[in-house]
Amino acid sequence: MIQSTLADAAKSMRGSLRGKDAQFRGVSTDTRSLRPGELFVALQGPNFDGATFVEQAADSQAAGAVVSREMNVNFSTIVVDDTVKALGALGKNWRKQLSATVLGVTGSNGKTTVKEMIGSLLDHQNTVATKDNENNEFGIAYTVLKIDKDTENLILECGARKAGDFDLIVKYLWFDALVITNLNNSHIGIFGSEEIIKKTKLKLLEGLKTKGLLIEGAFKNLSKSLRKQDPAKDVINIYHVNEESDLSLKNSWLFNIEINESDLDSYYISMINKDAESESERLNYSLNLGIRHNCLNAVISIALMKEWGSSEQIIQKLDGFVSPQKNRFYCSKLGDHILINDTYNANPTSMLSAINELKTNPNYPDSQIIIIGDMYELGKSSELEHVNILNELMTLDKLKLLILVGDRFKAPYKSNTRAIESNFIFHLDRGASLPKEVFEDTLMNRSVILVKGSRGMKMERYLDYLRNNII
Repeated sequence: MIQSTLADAAKSMRGSLRGKDAQFRGVSTDTRSLRPGELFVALQGPNFDGATFVEQAADSQAAGAVVSREMNVNFSTIVVDDTVKALGALGKNWRKQLSATVLGVTGSNGKTTVKEMIGSLLDHQNTVATKDNENNEFGIAYTVLKIDKDTENLILECGARKAGDFDLIVKYLWFDALVITNLNNSHIGIFGSEEIIKKTKLKLLEGLKTKGLLIEGAFKNLSKSLRKQDPAKDVINIYHVNEESDLSLKNSWLFNIEINESDLDSYYISMINKDAESESERLNYSLNLGIRHNCLNAVISIALMKEWGSSEQIIQKLDGFVSPQKNRFYCSKLGDHILINDTYNANPTSMLSAINELKTNPNYPDSQIIIIGDMYELGKSSELEHVNILNELMTLDKLKLLILVGDRFKAPYKSNTRAIESNFIFHLDRGASLPKEVFEDTLMNRSVILVKGSRGMKMERYLDYLRNNII
């Protein structure tokens, strides 16, 4: 972390310093993790006001605090109009002093996995990446402020929850490279339409530097139009930003994925640069990646690393990749059974991906048990999407037990005669305990058990119940 002064910070934030100037080394937005000598930024939101913790920051020997109002405290403060914008401005000033290569990663699905994959291929000693859920406008700025003169790579996961969330980011930050994994109707209930989702994600292009790099799997040719790519087309496009700040398509990678039928988590990936004649532009990998949709994330990561000149030996490090996120289609053994924890979140695309994995991968046990919770933030399309997911679940030939959880799955279940009349499909109200008796016969055979649902459903409680009461 580089060192600065309160006076310099006030200048970059266009704020006013109240009290004595002092040096600070590092920034914190949470007094619980604040270290002596750091600058405390008192963020504000609809339901919180960080300024209430300024005295606590002083007691923790912070160098000073950034606040949005005058405060009667015996402690140095920087008064600004908006602490979130001030944090962004400070991050911009910090970034100007350093030479790290900055990569932004966005998209409807796969952001975290791509971030983790690329991070695993770079030098850990000189790479800083977004942690946990710090992927919003102030979390990203906070991550920028973690870099120092030795940082060579900065990987920023950029998540948007509503229109305009990236406006502040592109005002204060610029990218050497940008990844857009895909685009779908995730969170459409908040955004209002897929067009608004598209416009929001593409806002990050304004932060891409001249001669910068864009890798995306969402569009046919973004340099010509905003027409989305057919999801069935396995193509990754690579663009450069020209001197006129326009996108120029450099090349496209066609790829194919095949399951290794002797290994549960292993896939064969072949990639070819469709415009190249050299054999060096034909790539083949056998990688242990968990779920099939991680292969798309791997192809994106490989394409980026090839552009950055990485060797095949470095790229091969993806073999055996295990995400530190243990709730994203994470497989573990539970007795003789395979338990899949996919409780981080859910939308129609990720639901279909999980179902397709169970349908097409021959390495899972022949008995499938699925505990599935409601999908949130789908707006007017919610009922139809839940109907579609139920119908898709019922196409699984090896399905032995299906438990639907939540209000949104109730109507589709009750209107589905086959589901009601079956003796293996059940509906539970949100918060209800799993009926232990329905597992007894099913678990006589080795099974794969999938638990998935939106974050607000807290589906992880069923994992604990399975471990402690059923298996």
